[in-house]
Amino acid sequence: MPHTHYLIDVLVLLGAALVAVPLFQRLRLGGVLGYLVAGLVVGPHALALIEEVDAARALAELGVVFLLFAIGLELTWDRLKAIGLRTYGLGLAQIGVSAVAIFALARLFGLSNPAALIVGGGLALSSTAIVIQVLGERAQTKTIFGRTVIAILLLQDLAVGPLLILLEVLGRDGGAGLWTALGLAALKAAAAVTVILLIGKYLLTPALRVVAGARSPELFAAAALFIALGTSWVTEQAGLSMAFGAFLAGMVLGETEFHPQIEADIAPFRGILLGLFFMTVGMTIDLGAAADNILLVLGLTVGLLALKGVILFALGRLFRQSLWRSLRLAGMLSQGGEFAFVLFGIAMAVGVLPDASGQPLLVAVALTMAVTPLYVTFGLRFITFLESREAASQSDLERVAGALSGHAIIIGFGEVGRIVARLQRAHGQPYVVLDMSPRRVMEGRAAGEPAFYGDATMASVLHAAGAEQARALLIATAHPPTARRIVETARQHYPHLILLARGGDEITTRELRQEGVREVVCETTESALRLSGALTEVVNEPQPEPSRSIS
Repeated sequence: MPHTHYLIDVLVLLGAALVAVPLFQRLRLGGVLGYLVAGLVVGPHALALIEEVDAARALAELGVVFLLFAIGLELTWDRLKAIGLRTYGLGLAQIGVSAVAIFALARLFGLSNPAALIVGGGLALSSTAIVIQVLGERAQTKTIFGRTVIAILLLQDLAVGPLLILLEVLGRDGGAGLWTALGLAALKAAAAVTVILLIGKYLLTPALRVVAGARSPELFAAAALFIALGTSWVTEQAGLSMAFGAFLAGMVLGETEFHPQIEADIAPFRGILLGLFFMTVGMTIDLGAAADNILLVLGLTVGLLALKGVILFALGRLFRQSLWRSLRLAGMLSQGGEFAFVLFGIAMAVGVLPDASGQPLLVAVALTMAVTPLYVTFGLRFITFLESREAASQSDLERVAGALSGHAIIIGFGEVGRIVARLQRAHGQPYVVLDMSPRRVMEGRAAGEPAFYGDATMASVLHAAGAEQARALLIATAHPPTARRIVETARQHYPHLILLARGGDEITTRELRQEGVREVVCETTESALRLSGALTEVVNEPQPEPSRSIS
């Protein structure tokens, strides 16, 4: 039969997946890596069991289409609005800082501006497939940490479309005129989004209502597939990528009332085609070329994990995440993602990224993805052990605060906080102190103060400090954004508390008063009043008679 070899190729791919994926899942390394390894083994750079590599690449492109379509479906406006401003800031900062840092390093190692830009953008993103799977396996998708991670991944997914457009422009222009390419990418993205959103609102949604009226599940599934693939074809004809069209189609359909049914209908296609996509990615990895550059591959792997890990940890602390949550973020999101395979594969095909650089990068990304499940298995266990010691400290806080009633909670144990605590002790008033500096907490405890480590912007920490039975909360921190978040938490969860705060300037003082703080001491105003009074006294003092010398 003339097409028997195609059937053999399909059987080889399915058979390899049936062997590798369960094995990797049993080893708790994840199904994605199983697909990658299966494709690598049967691909042209290993056993060479696949004869038609071009056909496999066509399947890979279809897999990318459904990957982006599924991502678009998940990015509804409601989900985007549910992301808090602080998490928005953290996610955007992570993408921007990581991309700029990697771009600078790529330029330092000799890549052109276009190639470095694609490498920076691609490696700044993490593996949605692996991270979501790991969170699900650990039942953490609905925890505070899980929601933070998912929000950052959603923001990373938003960068997929612009990067695809940028790559299309760079590839067509041969890498010339980078800033012109960036401007064209932004204009084309805006135009494409506008046109497809209008088509979705005025054509696709009414058409789906007509199809749904036929009450045929098969017809509805076919309509969803037609819209996804048809939009992809239209964007390809317009000079954009099919994947970007699928991404926009997913966003449009995600806003309709048919979103749950569409997601259920494409789930089987998404699973199978994503598996084939990862396998074809594995087929593109040339281990022989990587072995010739083993030190480079290992350096890229360790360097990427370290660089993104440090950036994530630092940004987590900057955006007021706890120490342990920042460490978890650093380990969970420091790997490269599946989109890097898509981006680098296209970049190598159009000549933006040299194969000599692209192949080691692909292997390094795969290795970073392999490390993530290992980190979750062993690294998180160690972090949990360390965190349990802090939890014991919080238990001490609950024990101490539980014996108090009508006490004050002092937030911040800097110079102001220490003076306030000393005066409270002198007047025999009960209090507990919270601070985010382990050093200040240790110094306070050594001096006999009831000082504890805790983030007062969290309601659970205020609860441990006995906020239910406390009378007042004094904010002695000198950081206005933190003070405002503490006020917000206290007003929302413990409205009975009398709030007092330290205001650094008149603007902060006015804002805190507007937010419900009863007493705010403006340091600049108080200093000015005291200095003015002292100056008046000095000026009004009687001057001594000048002494006269008798010659």
